Formats: sequence, structure tokens, C-alpha cells
Amino acid sequence: MRGFVTAYDAKTGDQKWRWFVVPGDPGKPFEDESMARAAKTWDPSGKYWEAGGGGTAWDSLAFDPELNLMYVGTGNGSPWAAKARSPKGGDNLYLGSVVALNPDTGKYVWHYQETPGDNWDYTSTQSMILANVKVDGKARKVLLHAPKNGFFFVIDRTNGRFISAKNFVDVNWATGYDKNGRPIEIAAARQNEKPGDSIPGPFGAHNWHPMSFNPQTGLAYLPAQHVPLNLMDDKDWKFDQNAPGRPHAALGWNTGKFANVEPPKSKPFGRLVAWDPVAQKEAWGVDYASPWNGGTLTTAGNLVFQGTADGRLLAYNAKSGEKLWETPTGTGVVAAPSTYMVDGKQYVSVAVGWGGVYGLAQRATKKQGPGMVYTFAVGGTAKMPDFVQYRMDKLVQGVKYDPAKVQAGTMLYVSNCVFCHGVPGVDRGGNIPNLGYMDSAYIENLDKFILKGPAMARGMPDFTGKLSGDDIESIKAFIQGTADAIRPK
Repeated sequence: MRGFVTAYDAKTGDQKWRWFVVPGDPGKPFEDESMARAAKTWDPSGKYWEAGGGGTAWDSLAFDPELNLMYVGTGNGSPWAAKARSPKGGDNLYLGSVVALNPDTGKYVWHYQETPGDNWDYTSTQSMILANVKVDGKARKVLLHAPKNGFFFVIDRTNGRFISAKNFVDVNWATGYDKNGRPIEIAAARQNEKPGDSIPGPFGAHNWHPMSFNPQTGLAYLPAQHVPLNLMDDKDWKFDQNAPGRPHAALGWNTGKFANVEPPKSKPFGRLVAWDPVAQKEAWGVDYASPWNGGTLTTAGNLVFQGTADGRLLAYNAKSGEKLWETPTGTGVVAAPSTYMVDGKQYVSVAVGWGGVYGLAQRATKKQGPGMVYTFAVGGTAKMPDFVQYRMDKLVQGVKYDPAKVQAGTMLYVSNCVFCHGVPGVDRGGNIPNLGYMDSAYIENLDKFILKGPAMARGMPDFTGKLSGDDIESIKAFIQGTADAIRPK
């Protein structure tokens, strides 16, 4: 994709303006001056416009009515591999940036780029908080931001000038930021000819789960995480080439990278971080067994609420981090809670339901249930709903297959299935089932489910014309062969 932001008339739906995040084909006129400037930071020999270039603005926007500025967080590069996208380098504006626009006209005002020449799927779309804080004893209008790349940024929101940045998780791509706001990169992080762990990985040190800021404590409450992924550049990548072994190539992902050629050396985890943006350090934190925990809510009553991947909703003391209350939710929580008053009574509501890109194939609970909204109040007595156990009783068994097809099936599974269904029997499945635990009838009749199958209405892609009958037999061999290989003796 080529990212853009569009404004529409709320009454008529008429388009009022559109601002593109990255430049288009340099052989055609640029839409505005900001695109002409951005094009100078891209290498046209990579024909970046074929894959769009990236920069999609897919999360929340922020608005300052006093300054009349709208703030847009922009996405990662497409393809992920910088060498494939822009072979001679360059910052590739306005990827991985915070951009200020005039909301009336869509005209570019300023930008600050957090990840120049993005090479790791480090989107900067994550939630932005506008706050007034004292920096070096002086009141400043700032924008607080904790994007995927693992650094917490404080930016002057009046002009986009860099104030400070500090990593809130371990990172292996940069040692910090210089006084001009440029990352001090670790050279090896761009040398991706061999597989290596990306820290943070493409799931991000912080993803779309919202953080919150409490002006009374001066702390931001951040759902941080580590999801290991091993990456290597695909030196033979070509745009829209559907080739076995390339991650989800059949679905048009165009990453320009291989994933987990070698197993990652670390394990996933999650963490709630209370971050002091002025001191740029952690005030307190809570460790979780799983990543992909919910967004946070902080209140004037000195509380922080957060749902977790392992099926809980908790309340902490906002100053100290002491746990004050928790309740089970059955299934994992990824959304942020909200609070409101009705007839003088305060309520806390949260949408509970497991999902998102990590939640497709992974989970941290034993039970599952439909998406629902829970509402809590002091003295509430409603009965909790019932949940059912995930099916994890036995691995698929008895599907006939040709062992000689397992290797080909492995490569086809990577390019068509793995990011949604996970590795058969190795992963547990998330809100999409793991195929290693399906009834054998599903696997035996796999063609009926992936070629215009019944799950298309729920988001299952149609692989008609993308997978042949022999391809499907190879995938079946990989699923059953993997289950047989890991089955306890």
C-alpha cells in the first residue's frame, strides 16, 4: 500500500482533502511540496511505488484545537526490507514518523521521523498523548509516543522538535538517539544477509493497545511486550512473487524478508510499564507471562486498569503499582477499559475478546468465549458468563499422506498458512484454530475448506488459483507429518 490520510465532509461524505504519506511514481507529478521533498529520500532504482512504499496510517490520530494541528502516526515500509525498497539507502520519508497536518486543508506542517529508513516493520502509528509537562523547569506542550521500535519519545508538539527518547524495553537496533533526534544505529542491525533476532520484532515493543497518561502522577502507563522473531533479507525478492517459503507470499504480503529461518533465542513476555516521560525512566512495572496484553486506563482516583492476555482485568495503584483488585474474564483482553458515570455511580467497562495479529495463532488462556462487554461497579453482583475449554485433547491422527511431500508442504505452509494458523501441534492456536488439533476429517477434506470454503464469510482467504491439488496434498502431508513427529511416544 501507499499510505494516506483523507478528510471527508461529515454531512455529505464528499472528499475534502487527501495527504499521502510517501511519494508515488517520480515519473508523474507530485501531489504537493511535501511529496517532492520526500522523494529525495528514496532511491527510485528500487521502484518503491510498485509495492506502494508503505506508510499506512492505521491507528489513532490526535488533535490540538489550540494549535489547530492534527497529528498522524505513520506506518512501516513496504516491503519491510529497506534494501529491496530503496537500495541506495535514504530516510524514506515519511515512514515511521509523527506528522503534523493542518486539519482544514490537509497541508503538511512538520514531521519528526522516529525510524529513518525503516528496516524492521517499526510502525509509528501507536497512540499519541498530548500533554503539558515541565522539561528542565520550563512548561512545554509535548507529544508522548511509544511506537514499535522500543523507544519512548517526547516531542514538542508545536514544532516537531525532538526533546528526548529512551528505550523502554531491550533493543538491538540502536543504542539511543543523539541530540538532533537521530537514532544511533547498531550497524549489524541492517546487515540482514544472515538470520538474526530482531529486538523488538515486527509485533513491536508496543503495538496498537493504547497507553494512558495521568497528569497527577506524571506517568504514562504502557502495555510493553517482547515477541521474538528471527528475520533475514530475501535477496531474490520480487514484487508480488508467490513463491513457497516466503512468508504469506500467496496473500500478497511482500515483506522482502524470511521469518524464523532459525528459531528465536528468546521467549515471549509482556509487561505493564509505568513510565516517567520527563526523567525518561521506569517508575514501576509488572511482568506478565504473555505478550499482547490490553490497553490501559488511568483515573483521577489514582488507579490504573488493564486487561491481560491470560484472561484477567486488574486495577493497580497508579503511584506505586500495588495490585488492588482483579477479576477473571475467561478469555484474553486486548482492548483498553473505559470509565464513566451514570446517576452518580462510576462504571468501568471493557470489551473482552481475543484477537489481533499475535492473537490469531497464539493465546495464554485455556478457555474461550465470544466477544462481549463486561461492566463493573462497586457492589456489582452479576453472574460471570460460562466459557468452554479450547480443544487441546489430541493431535490430528490418521490422515494418509506421502512423506516425500512433507518438505514441499513446509514451504507452501509458510507462504500460505503459518501466520494465521501457527505451526501444527507446536503452537496452541489463538482465535483461529491450530490445524494440528483439528478433527482428521477437516484435514482429509482440506481442499473443501480452502477453495471457496465455508469459512470465507469469517475472513478465510480463497486459495482458488493459488494452490493446486498437488499443493494441497503437500500441505496435508506437512500438517499430519508434523503432528506425527511431535506426538508423545
